[in-house]
Amino acid sequence: MNERKANGGTGCKRIQIINCLNKFAVVPICAMALAFTGCGQESGREETGTPSGEGTAGFDFGKPVKLGFYMDLGLSDEWIHKFIIDPVQKRYPNITMEIVRKQKGSNPDELVAAGNFPDIWYTSTPWLSTYQDLNLLYDMRDLIKKNNFDLGKLNPAPLDAIRQWGTQGEIYGLPLWMNYEVLYYNKDIFDKFGVPYPRDGMTWDDALQLSRALSRTDNGIQYRGLDSSLTDVYSQLSQPYVDSKTNRALLESDGFKKVYRLFLDMYQIPGNEKAQRKAWGKDAFLRDRVLAMWPFYADMPTWINDMAAKGEAINWDMAQMPGWPDRPGISWQVDSHNLHIASSSPNKEAAFQVISYLLTKEPQLELERNGLLSVLTDPEMNKHFGESMTIFNGKHIEAIFKSKPAPKYPMTKYDSIAMDEFNKAFNDVEAGNKDINTALRAANESANQKIQEKLAAAGK
Repeated sequence: MNERKANGGTGCKRIQIINCLNKFAVVPICAMALAFTGCGQESGREETGTPSGEGTAGFDFGKPVKLGFYMDLGLSDEWIHKFIIDPVQKRYPNITMEIVRKQKGSNPDELVAAGNFPDIWYTSTPWLSTYQDLNLLYDMRDLIKKNNFDLGKLNPAPLDAIRQWGTQGEIYGLPLWMNYEVLYYNKDIFDKFGVPYPRDGMTWDDALQLSRALSRTDNGIQYRGLDSSLTDVYSQLSQPYVDSKTNRALLESDGFKKVYRLFLDMYQIPGNEKAQRKAWGKDAFLRDRVLAMWPFYADMPTWINDMAAKGEAINWDMAQMPGWPDRPGISWQVDSHNLHIASSSPNKEAAFQVISYLLTKEPQLELERNGLLSVLTDPEMNKHFGESMTIFNGKHIEAIFKSKPAPKYPMTKYDSIAMDEFNKAFNDVEAGNKDINTALRAANESANQKIQEKLAAAGK
């Protein structure tokens, strides 16, 4: 869910990219795709080599290797080259990576049916159910052991989230980088109304207090103090949507009611009602400049940087993500972008060498310098955060590191059904058509019905 633009050229030989369509536009969250041809085809026997502590040094492929690389998330060509393609090409000149992007004609099921799903894929943890259903998940534990790869050097939070997809300790992927979440704010709006800037350590009630002071009309413009996402705020509680043992929705639990009450308070602030929320948070904050505070992920500085490049700089800073009183210092749930090896790959050893190299210090430091959190536990890494991005000059970077991500709630393949019902039901609450308990009860019943239909269709 979090894309970056970066200059790709490093003087290294380019790795071939299959361009079957015109150059695509980067769209946040949703992956724009290029057609994939021939990736993941047999390039000879599976490569083997001498194990090493990092799984990379001294490894000899013996001959050129072609790896298919599937991009499930929308990332620019520049980003892919800077952080994946060029580092691998520099380390392994005899590796060619052919990239396919997810779109009609190259969706996972279509590639599996054609027998040419790529060797490696890149995605975020919640979306693994698609690959699980297609039997593409591959347990990397044997390769981890064979290559003496040190799992202890990785942040346990994203690794634990990946482990959830196994039932007996399987490791179906390794995290490449971690997301972070902070409260972004427009300093000009705070200055206009003489309101103190957000501080670290605030609760959501503290943030609502600021929102009440900032939701005003000035010169015919309606300003709003705070907006956010129901599901993101709920994720701080690390409570599941569906019981993994019974496949029954859990929308009537206290956590969901707690979030509904918070958002009802937020949207009953005069000036912050539904009629005034004419744009999504990103547009209200960046384009319209009418939203004072927006908690969000690591995408924001890149978007702010893009605005500045257009001569539309915004006067911004960030504070620690607001939290719940009983969970201080806990941000939104852990979110990482991960690399996986397909069970169908004939080049698993070579694929593992690529992944393990990208988890060594040099490539990880490049991510950190460009405003992405390394998954390495080395405390020196964060000292270099944002060094290559002037957008962070003078900003309160410390806010990023003051919170810990909430552990990932136990996931099921039916979470999206319950999540959708949770989001939809709030409309009735805000409109006054139903009280919180009634709305969530109806949402829970609807979710259970749809889950049962899915189970019946699958013959379970």
